[in-house]
Amino acid sequence: MSKIPSRPDPSHEQPIVLSKIDPSLPPEKILSGKEVFTMRVDMPNLTSSSGSWVLNFAQIDDNLPVYERPKGKLSGPVPLRKVDPKYPQSAIKERIDGEVILYAIIRKDGHVDSIQLVRGVDPLLDQNAMEALARWQFRPATREGQPVDLEAVIHIPFHFNPPE
Repeated sequence: MSKIPSRPDPSHEQPIVLSKIDPSLPPEKILSGKEVFTMRVDMPNLTSSSGSWVLNFAQIDDNLPVYERPKGKLSGPVPLRKVDPKYPQSAIKERIDGEVILYAIIRKDGHVDSIQLVRGVDPLLDQNAMEALARWQFRPATREGQPVDLEAVIHIPFHFNPPE
């Protein structure tokens, strides 16, 4: 399993272990049956027919007992810096396309870490997707005005549009 190095911080919750998860499961199952929210992030580029990344996310401590869970509505993260993954000409020429699915944690400070590959398309495209996601920056999600850590399942399309 490919992994981008994460910033060690023992105070943060640990990510789930994806090696035990069937990549065909829906995000709700990957995110441990928590309350899952979905956000589409427009990423128009020349090589993607759909252009949008889909983020399914849940608050990390959502699995606490009801009496310990934070109260109030969860407001989602807002991308402040988006980085499109490289889609090399060699992959385009070979017509390698599909959807890379990653798991990551979006931290209270808005950075992304603990990135893991859930389902890949091609080793180079998988790595490019992971490297791009690691460079994203978010205004963090909040609950009752307090920043919270999220875990997310991110769908990244690689679809070549041949010129007409």
